[in-house]
Amino acid sequence: MALGGLSAAATLRFEPSARVRRLARADEGDDAALALSASYRGERTISISFGALEAVRQGPATRVVREACWLLKPWGREGRIELRSLRRPTRRTLLEWLDDVEDVTVVAAARRKLVLLPAPDDRERLESVLSPTRRKMLRLAHRDGEHCVWCSTHLTYQSIHCTLDHIRCRSHGGADALDNLVLACAACNHRRANSSASSWLEACVDAGQDVDVDAVLRAIARSHEHHGHHLRRAA
Repeated sequence: MALGGLSAAATLRFEPSARVRRLARADEGDDAALALSASYRGERTISISFGALEAVRQGPATRVVREACWLLKPWGREGRIELRSLRRPTRRTLLEWLDDVEDVTVVAAARRKLVLLPAPDDRERLESVLSPTRRKMLRLAHRDGEHCVWCSTHLTYQSIHCTLDHIRCRSHGGADALDNLVLACAACNHRRANSSASSWLEACVDAGQDVDVDAVLRAIARSHEHHGHHLRRAA
């Protein structure tokens, strides 16, 4: 994966002391945060060194860390913040702040270093307690909308009549991957049986059902691409 044209392994090494000697006043924190933003080029890891700073206070220091969190949002859980060369008072100050912050998690704490990762968002927390089938339903609803693609009946991962429908039927070698799945109500899934997705789409349209044609066509394209990739790998 690449972001901003750079390798996912790239690391931005940032020293606030190169711009300001202190992080004790609000404007010093703002200046350092702006300098960090100007230096950022899409790296997955931001490493911030506090070693040469003459003074650090919680507010300005956390302003810089929050800026790093904001910059790393596109990376999601793959982003990482390293706080290095921490003097004991600075480390204590940052840990006191991090105890009350929900959007980052301390995953490693050494004597002069802290490593932070973005905390799981609400959806990630929910997925962690769902069964594999319900987790797929949640992701499909997020991708295609909370409805049956064949009749537009409202569905969520909690719906008792919600099912996973294989675009390429399993009897024809279809996979259980998300690229081969859509949400369907139990009635539509049962009526379709082993019909091809293309022929069943045509039948639904002819019958006047409120079918989500765009979602089905996208799903067919994804399924074909996934199946072709699987065949090429097996060859």
